[in-house]
Amino acid sequence: MKHLIVVGSTALGRVICEYAKMTPEYNNVWSLYGFLDFSEYNTQISDKYPKVIGTVEDYEPSVDDVFICGYVDVDDREKAVTTILAKGGTFVNIIHPLANVCSSAEIGTGNFVGAFTTVSVNVKLGNHCIIQDHCNIGHDNKINDFTHLFVGCVVCGLSEIGSKATIYTKAVIYPKVKVGNNTIVGAASVVMRKIKDGDMVIGNPAKKLEVE
Repeated sequence: MKHLIVVGSTALGRVICEYAKMTPEYNNVWSLYGFLDFSEYNTQISDKYPKVIGTVEDYEPSVDDVFICGYVDVDDREKAVTTILAKGGTFVNIIHPLANVCSSAEIGTGNFVGAFTTVSVNVKLGNHCIIQDHCNIGHDNKINDFTHLFVGCVVCGLSEIGSKATIYTKAVIYPKVKVGNNTIVGAASVVMRKIKDGDMVIGNPAKKLEVE
């Protein structure tokens, strides 16, 4: 049986740990083994969870290890995943059993999909994305690598979300809208037009937020 290692022992990492125990793979394909963190974090967790068994920088994956990364920050997630992949590590998907994932959806590796989330027909979900609870990803959408959708987001059909985008709680993306790479969409925002790479938007309708 494989050892599942959750990268990141902060709140989202612990949520992933809890949800992992609800999947059909738990104690059939893999068992929970522990957490990894970056050396500077030194996160303390309760005895209810597996221990932090090492650091991202120093841990050497074995053939029995599989990984899922739970860092909220997209740069931290990319850095951790890149480090582990360079050492030969393998990532798996954690999909809550109450998520509705259509059979025509194409799901990459290292993704987390929360409870009551819908991934509709012909969706293409990249690698190492975090899609939290109660999200709705409409038909024919493309979600690129390392993107994070917080709770309750709606991405209407025929849209595209770039890599390393962060879409905060209850934001709505209109149909046929492209959201660029490294973008941030504020909570409860309604995005009706294209967002350029690196932009931060907020509001209804969403407008670019100028950062001094």
